Amino acid sequence: MGIYKNLQKVHAAVVVDQVKGAGTLGEQIGVLAVNAIISGMDSDDWKKYMSLFADNAEQLNRLTVKAGSDDSWLRQARAYIVSNAVCAAGTTTFTGNRVTTDVDGDASDAPDGTVVKPLNIGEV
Repeated sequence: MGIYKNLQKVHAAVVVDQVKGAGTLGEQIGVLAVNAIISGMDSDDWKKYMSLFADNAEQLNRLTVKAGSDDSWLRQARAYIVSNAVCAAGTTTFTGNRVTTDVDGDASDAPDGTVVKPLNIGEV
């Protein structure tokens, strides 16, 4: 699955969590996002948060590694991905808001077993 689809999946999981009455998944994601913002893009907290949206090392690198060739839209997409989740869980932490499929770039969709998810999002 690509980064963009993972963003959609996480959003859907938060909505389902709220409908089921648990309502804690959005809060947990929000805590990870705040830690990522406070610690900065070069931190383990940033990598941990962004791993929610990556299925392989190539995708995770797009979300975590600054490259001299980064387009401004990729920088902006990263900022939206982390800042959108800071809103209260009642807003369903729409992490993909204002992010387009361009975020996937040429990264493979195939999981490679290298990305550890900090939360169990499950299947939606």
